Amino acid sequence: MAARTSQALAAWTELNDRQQGTLAVIYELDQENEAGRGRRAAKGNFDDTPAAIWRRIDFAHDPSLRDIFGTTEMQDRLAVRGWHNQGNGSTVAALAARDLITRDAYGTQFGVMRTVTLTRAGRAAARAGLSLRPDGAPKAALSARSWEILALLWAADRRKTALKWGYSRTIEFVLIEKHQPPLAEHTTDYCGYQITDRGRDFYREHYAAHTAAHPEVRALHPDGAEAEPWPKKADELLHDHRSTYRALRKAWTLASESCQAAEKEAASDPPKLPEPLPPVVVEQAAARHHLWQDTARQRAELAATHTAELHDLAERAARAYLAAALAAYRAAVAGTDPLPHIDAPAPHPDAWDEPRQTPPAETGIHVIDAEAKKLYATVIGKPLRRRGPAPKRRRRFAVAVPTVPAPPGEDTAALADFLIGHVTDGALLRRLHPSG
Repeated sequence: MAARTSQALAAWTELNDRQQGTLAVIYELDQENEAGRGRRAAKGNFDDTPAAIWRRIDFAHDPSLRDIFGTTEMQDRLAVRGWHNQGNGSTVAALAARDLITRDAYGTQFGVMRTVTLTRAGRAAARAGLSLRPDGAPKAALSARSWEILALLWAADRRKTALKWGYSRTIEFVLIEKHQPPLAEHTTDYCGYQITDRGRDFYREHYAAHTAAHPEVRALHPDGAEAEPWPKKADELLHDHRSTYRALRKAWTLASESCQAAEKEAASDPPKLPEPLPPVVVEQAAARHHLWQDTARQRAELAATHTAELHDLAERAARAYLAAALAAYRAAVAGTDPLPHIDAPAPHPDAWDEPRQTPPAETGIHVIDAEAKKLYATVIGKPLRRRGPAPKRRRRFAVAVPTVPAPPGEDTAALADFLIGHVTDGALLRRLHPSG
């Protein structure tokens, strides 16, 4: 299994950015088709259409007359990512040449629809490159949605209440109908649902397996908050760091805008006066304008000073934020308590003793590690070279965009945001250490 995974990951990493983005879209649509068939089958709507047909994904109509035929879902999703029609054909051809997809077509009233289908190798490559699971998908009795709802029932039960839902297909057809004894039941007044004794036992017995299989689902530990492997205080400290940085960045923006507005006032021409006016009245107007310009220059100088100070404070706050995020991230990867390594935001960032920013710890999950590596390279001023053309967001009309300086600490905070996006609520800890 390890050799196959390594081979699949190698196939993914050999692709350039555009090829990876295109394969990701095809994989996304393929998985949606598969999930849709599963949902219909669960309702009793079975379909014997061969996989060679239902896995086929519409790519582009030929001739490509978008005003008449519109666009396919695949084209729309590529466009959202910045990969527009020009070049998509050659990208698809490159994926086919690597045996990651096959190409086909079927006739339409006005031409043919070009289609693509993932091969086994293509599906394995996409899964290896995009999966958030370090060791494949752990086995679990419930799907992510079913486990999420059972966790909601458990939480409601801890509060001595019921889940006040009028009707839930998942509860009816999975938690009640598919399990004997059922994991849930209607309340006595039929105004909601509640967990059963069997449901409580099931939740306790299968908690570890389901948090491993569905780490993105927030489910209370059956032994209470004190048994949670990831302390809530860690998330609170990280939130405080993020709020401090964002508040200082907003203050910098306001000071910078005030400076620009005052500079514009200081350089403005005097207002046009009606004619004819006595010389004394013209002199009065000129005196007022000169005074207005002088005060504008003073305001611009003061705002420029504040802007520079706030820029430095925001940069320092961003580095403190990243230091806290890195510490939490390392703890999640190691499976240790993050609290001893996370400090609260310093009340005076200028006096803060900044630690050295080290690279994020390796998780073994390619899609996380690759993005963390890219963001860290930008932070230290050594951005990774882009592979292939950059995505382009098209504008319908040409718009003159004023040049504005990048917010202080933007790249540093982007890495911190990415890291805490994975550690919040212990999600990364559960991915890597499901038995914790």
